[in-house]
Amino acid sequence: MKKLRIITILSSLLLTLSLLLVAVSLVVFIPGDSFGKKMIIALMLALSPLPLIVASILLKTTAAYAKEAELFSTRDPLTNLYNQRTFWDFLGYEIERSKRQHYRFTLMIADLDNFKAINDLYGHEAGDAYLLEFTSRIKTAVRKGDIVARYGGDDFAAILPVCDEGQAYIAANRLLESLRDHTFLLPNGTEVQITASIGMAVFPDHAQDGQSLYLVADSMLHQAKNAGKDRVVLPSEQENLEVLKSAGEKSIFIMDAIRKKQIVPYFQPIVTVAGQAVLAYEVLTRIVTPERVFEASEFYEAAEGMGAIAKIDYLLMEQAFDVVKKNDYKGKLFLNLSPKALVLNEFIPTLRTMLVSYGLDPSQMVFEITERDTVKNLALVERIVNDLKKEGFQFAIDDFGSGYSSFQYIKLFKVDYLKVDGEFIRHMTGNGGMEQAIVTNIANLAGLLGIKTIAEYVESEAILGNVKLAGIDFAQGYHIRRPMPDMISRVVQN
Repeated sequence: MKKLRIITILSSLLLTLSLLLVAVSLVVFIPGDSFGKKMIIALMLALSPLPLIVASILLKTTAAYAKEAELFSTRDPLTNLYNQRTFWDFLGYEIERSKRQHYRFTLMIADLDNFKAINDLYGHEAGDAYLLEFTSRIKTAVRKGDIVARYGGDDFAAILPVCDEGQAYIAANRLLESLRDHTFLLPNGTEVQITASIGMAVFPDHAQDGQSLYLVADSMLHQAKNAGKDRVVLPSEQENLEVLKSAGEKSIFIMDAIRKKQIVPYFQPIVTVAGQAVLAYEVLTRIVTPERVFEASEFYEAAEGMGAIAKIDYLLMEQAFDVVKKNDYKGKLFLNLSPKALVLNEFIPTLRTMLVSYGLDPSQMVFEITERDTVKNLALVERIVNDLKKEGFQFAIDDFGSGYSSFQYIKLFKVDYLKVDGEFIRHMTGNGGMEQAIVTNIANLAGLLGIKTIAEYVESEAILGNVKLAGIDFAQGYHIRRPMPDMISRVVQN
């Protein structure tokens, strides 16, 4: 801003000089009027407030633009709290300051209880109002200098500088008490109670770096949820050792896998139900070490917590695109990427560069979005879907039918595929008359809307037969083929 002010003032001086030169030219070169009249005109121009007005407008416009740009890059658009990226920056700064000044600070992670139910039953406007009410409560509960961020969806984080676990516990309970004492009024007049679960960790008592500190606090948050919600949990000495050991080992394992490029794509075919020709492959994330193959469920949550998921997704795409190019595969790829990677500013430009580099077309890419991720990042997901659809990318809703608002999403998003929730598919045989009816109705509705359907977890010939009867278009599962690191043109059933 200082440089901008200097440039603006210099521009103003130049404008004044130019007006002065015009005035001189009037006196010297313009014939006719008396010398006195020309001098008056010259003085009026030279003393004109125009340069100051221009400078003032320019300064105000530049300042407003700079402020808006800063807000966009560092703040959550709904709550105006700091966003996840800025949170990690502040956590790093606080750790370094804590080391220099030899004080302790506390990281507090809060998650709203039953937020998805409110969002599904009463709509996204009610959900946003719910989040804003909680934002107001958490800001009141902590001190003025504490750093509060919306980590994502209904997850919030607060950094409490110069604050031990006793002081932090008081602040956390103050937040919970303020929620218990207040009934939240939904837009339709319904009264509901807001509750939250909170996990905490203290630096340097419970961890020596930001990622480990977050993982410890997150583990405490899960304990609070499992213990019945609406409570605060701090690590005990024994729990701290166990959590730290697990978190530290997992963190080292993930970073080591990224460094050694052990992120490997496994391909599971999606086939036509009728002829079982391969329509597409879903790309699944695996970490492959000399000892064994690790499935995503074993490391994905930890990778998200430590902020490494974007790196994993980039490596996964790079490796998958390389296999596609070597096999000269022209079909579709289903990519189940983290929304935390999708919403990064550099994701789409990086994706475009990769596609050009490997000679792939956007129409080959199908991004899977889950109902859980859609609820937590509705506005961002909607914007990303619309932008990428214009470029030819396609989208699928994963686990369709698992939440209350499944049908709302096919109205909001122009998706191309519905992947029916595996729980319905698994239970279609035997006494699964209800599941058969649900899947059949999903297939009928999707057909009317021009959306293709995919059955996941097809694990037997009997399930495949019921999927055919229901009118589902495509199938995927262990009965078709297990995920493998290679690609095939046609499948032989297991």
